Amino acid sequence: MKKFNSFLIMAACLLALSQSSFAQKDSSGVYKTAADFQLQKLSYAINYKTEKHKIKDEIFFHESKIKVIHEGVTYTLDKNSTYGYKSTKGDVFRFIDNAEYKVLNTGESLMLYMSPKISNASKGQFRTYPVYFFSPDAPSIPQALTKENLKAAFPNNHKFHDALDENFKTDAELAAYDSFHKIFKLNRIFNNSLK
Repeated sequence: MKKFNSFLIMAACLLALSQSSFAQKDSSGVYKTAADFQLQKLSYAINYKTEKHKIKDEIFFHESKIKVIHEGVTYTLDKNSTYGYKSTKGDVFRFIDNAEYKVLNTGESLMLYMSPKISNASKGQFRTYPVYFFSPDAPSIPQALTKENLKAAFPNNHKFHDALDENFKTDAELAAYDSFHKIFKLNRIFNNSLK
């Protein structure tokens, strides 16, 4: 009888864990801190498939604020004291110095970001292009995604340094996605360097 009760308790725990991860998948809300992001703890959270709310990160004349309309109540937060948010499309964004960085790989310790930049092409036409960044962990400030910066961020991981030189000829290649393994190539190489 004890074995059966233990089995029931274990099954209930697994069901609760799977339901919470499933609910998180369809959630939208605000990450107040880096710790909240790491724990996937959203404030002002909703299931965006069944509920509605708005998160506006570009408030006219208030670039340093984010506005959240949740359950009919409007909340205004400072970007400098808010880590980021998860949109109703499932994209995750992080705030640094009032700028927004799209998090490309939320489940990895070596985090990659993209921020669109605008360039003046020719004849008054503007084009956007992606600029990539990384941080060695969730709390760290993103920096330009270059081999030199990666080596400086992990000074004692010589296996990683060698793998960077072997696998990437230019910094532009660092943001390549490995569709076969379903992970950014850089993250796969980094993870292998830790083994």
